[in-house]
Amino acid sequence: MTNTLPRRYWQDMISREFRELPDNTVAVLPVGAIEQHGPHLPVSVDSCINAGLLERALERAPVDLPITALPLQAVGKSDEHIAYPGTLTLSADTLLHVLLDLGASVARAGVRRLVLLNSHGGQPQILDIVARELRRTHNLFVVCVAWGRFGCPEGLFTPQELKYGIHGGDVETSLMCYLRPDLVRMERAENFVSWPEEMAREYKWLQAEGRVGFGWHAHDLHPAGACGDASGATAEKGRLVADKYIEGFLELMAEVARYPLERIRPVTPDLGR
Repeated sequence: MTNTLPRRYWQDMISREFRELPDNTVAVLPVGAIEQHGPHLPVSVDSCINAGLLERALERAPVDLPITALPLQAVGKSDEHIAYPGTLTLSADTLLHVLLDLGASVARAGVRRLVLLNSHGGQPQILDIVARELRRTHNLFVVCVAWGRFGCPEGLFTPQELKYGIHGGDVETSLMCYLRPDLVRMERAENFVSWPEEMAREYKWLQAEGRVGFGWHAHDLHPAGACGDASGATAEKGRLVADKYIEGFLELMAEVARYPLERIRPVTPDLGR
């Protein structure tokens, strides 16, 4: 095995180059969504954010970090937004099998480290199932992560906004102002105070999100289909969030690349005897 690093985009490689990849190559599969995000943002928000952040992360990646990005899976499971025109969705079962097929293709190329990079809150459970199944069927080391897991810069947003601004609020709108300002209609942005904020005053345990959450559609939370205060979004806040996300992402990629795969043992009938 040579020490040839992968091209940053999977689809840019020649087939024979896959035979020359380092053993610790990490394939990143960005999974987005096409769904409504209120009256001020395009339906492409989740996919735009994922693609834009990943592009910048790859540009900043150390030259010796062997990561390569698979083509964006732009359509995800977005059936909680089907009341709004423009939303595209796969069923949970279809998305599950699409990701399993893509993971199997990665395994056939000889790459055993795969990161499922999610940017839509309606599908992490599916990605978790995919990760476990690819471990079982192809002995892959699969990591699931969403950009938001890397946290926002301290003090940039209120605790209230971070908790309830889950869809088209200040964070997502600021990121879009930074990444794709041409698609943002700030004149339509407002403070979309959602039903979950009211619920917090009336219920002790029951919430829309969290450990005691319930199945909801977007219009159950706010008729505009957005949640959070988008009125104060700025490109500068978006840049600061993007920098924080990218820093954490690249740190994670380095950890995935150095994880010892001998800990990912094949499943055998006599294991544990």
